Amino acid sequence: MRLFPFSFGTQRERQPRGQLGGKATAALALGLTLSASVQAADYRGFASPGPLGVILFQACQGKDPARNVTKIEDATPDAAMSAGLEAVREIMLGAGRPIYVEFRGNPASKGVKATYFVRAIGTLESCAAALGSPPPRSLFWAGGQDPTWQLVVTPGEARFERPGEKPVRFPATPFAPPAKPAATRVIDAWSPADGGTVRVELVVEMCTDGRSETAYGARATVRYGSTTYEGCATPP
Repeated sequence: MRLFPFSFGTQRERQPRGQLGGKATAALALGLTLSASVQAADYRGFASPGPLGVILFQACQGKDPARNVTKIEDATPDAAMSAGLEAVREIMLGAGRPIYVEFRGNPASKGVKATYFVRAIGTLESCAAALGSPPPRSLFWAGGQDPTWQLVVTPGEARFERPGEKPVRFPATPFAPPAKPAATRVIDAWSPADGGTVRVELVVEMCTDGRSETAYGARATVRYGSTTYEGCATPP
């Protein structure tokens, strides 16, 4: 089954850009429940603009796209869904194809009503390719470049990982979803297994990574030891 052949417009040549903590779009609230690999979004699939500003959507069903194409009603705060798709369209090298997107929402009479934007990725071309990202069983992921790092939270533990360094493990409990989504959140955790503490600051606003052609719903700052790491996140 092929993805629906709607275009994002003329493809432009550009050089990949580094991670940008974008402030062009504010207040998003996130959450996910993706199939078996990622527990974080209600919906995942491919989106493309239709006539009169309509967002057309072809949902992923496991490794395959659904047969039908539906419409997305963007009810996200500050139209975050539309802003995320536009941000990716502007930085992606293959701008003539649909964009993979993850979001929370509810069925609506005319399709799907999106309530919270999670992320949009310009490099993914199939439902199967999206199943392993973030790492399997992730509840929360954050990462960045210069230096490269990632924080992966599963039901059992949180792991702070950097190339060439031993992963630092933390309990998953401090990273559990809050009772009420907030625009900012600070998480402090101590590692009884490996020692050391980590502070994670999350700001729910647009954050784009030009290298991976991805727009996220939050910006992350991680402080571990004497080093501060900046990047994007899909928070709990």
